[in-house]
Amino acid sequence: MNADRDESHQFFANLSWGGFKLQGVFGSRDKGIPTAPFGSAFNVTDTRTVDVRSYLDLDYERKLGHGWSLISRTSFDASTNDGTYIYDYSAFGGPSRVLNKNFAHGKWWGENVTFSKQISETQRFSAGVEFRDNFQQDQGNFDEAPLVQYFSDSRTSTVFSVYAQDEIRLHKDLILNLGLRYDHYSIFGGTTNPRAALIYNPWEKTTLKFLYGQSFRAPNLFELYYTAPGNEANPTLNPETVRTMELAWEQYFATHYRTRVSGFYYPIHGLIDQQVDAVNGNAFFVNAGSLSLQGLEFALSRNLPRGLEGTASYSFQQATNTSTRIAVTNAPKHLIQASLSVPLVKQKVFASMDLQYVSKRAILAGPYLGAYVVPNFTLFARDISKRWEISASLYNAFNRRYADPSGNGLAENIQDGRSFRIKVGYKFQ
Repeated sequence: MNADRDESHQFFANLSWGGFKLQGVFGSRDKGIPTAPFGSAFNVTDTRTVDVRSYLDLDYERKLGHGWSLISRTSFDASTNDGTYIYDYSAFGGPSRVLNKNFAHGKWWGENVTFSKQISETQRFSAGVEFRDNFQQDQGNFDEAPLVQYFSDSRTSTVFSVYAQDEIRLHKDLILNLGLRYDHYSIFGGTTNPRAALIYNPWEKTTLKFLYGQSFRAPNLFELYYTAPGNEANPTLNPETVRTMELAWEQYFATHYRTRVSGFYYPIHGLIDQQVDAVNGNAFFVNAGSLSLQGLEFALSRNLPRGLEGTASYSFQQATNTSTRIAVTNAPKHLIQASLSVPLVKQKVFASMDLQYVSKRAILAGPYLGAYVVPNFTLFARDISKRWEISASLYNAFNRRYADPSGNGLAENIQDGRSFRIKVGYKFQ
């Protein structure tokens, strides 16, 4: 039936002339969904989503007088998501096969201008402005035949931002980086966020960093206004806010080794969370209290001149909902990642392996999803005949059955078993 098909295309172009650089990308993905999302029919070939993303960027860079430099970016972007879902309404006296269409279409243009200057040997300052005009923000949901319009919404919005950054060398081995950014959203207003970093190099191969920042995530239009069956809008949503604090130690040793140890603490407030109305069963989004995320990370990497590369990392994290004390979904305490790449034939053929371990996670539909280990293997050849590249990959090599958590309206997302892919690339010059 090929109900779980996946087809994607991507085109990239790049053109440079003088101080100008033009870059364009077009990409699309057509994904079949056999797992009955949002109560649709199970294992049918026509349930699918089609995502298309494209952009065109024009960059300009030049030196100005008195040590100033200018970087400008003008951009145009478009993004569409079109979903087709097959429903069976026969239990309610309706047709046994109905095509439901769900869409979200957006287009926007923007301008970003940054000025910077090396004020002295120990200080560099930069400042800029950014503007984004979301001139198309459409979303809707309807049955195709017979035509039933459940939801249709069309909006526009703008974002205006100003920012500044100052990098100061306090001592030959001590750097202070300070930043400040103000963003104004036409939907909910303005927010100001500072950032700071203190970087210390006591020895040539040793670096200590203390990083602090404040940021936010604005609610998107789906969370604010979507009101199709089974969903309720909440236009009073506020942004999530987060403070980030991290202390890191980086050490190079034995020529080709690098280690990194870091501790982090991220308190999040006004967390945007999807909940279900106990009376009518509708899903809606709310600012659901606070979340605390803290942990430790360890990483070791080795990079040799002849192409042998290896990395290994371990992360321990503790996520706590400080408002409800309920276990946070999809938040594993332990993550392990490892990768190894070995040259086989000169510098043209490589064999690589990557491995990921994820510990158990809390989910919406039950207590926990079990831990899993998944290895992937790839054989890669490049510069065989100047412009050609080819690779063969084996994913989930031991055919491990595992799943990732999903949101309301979706069954748990069972991942693919063992799969194989051959990729051929050609470089235009």
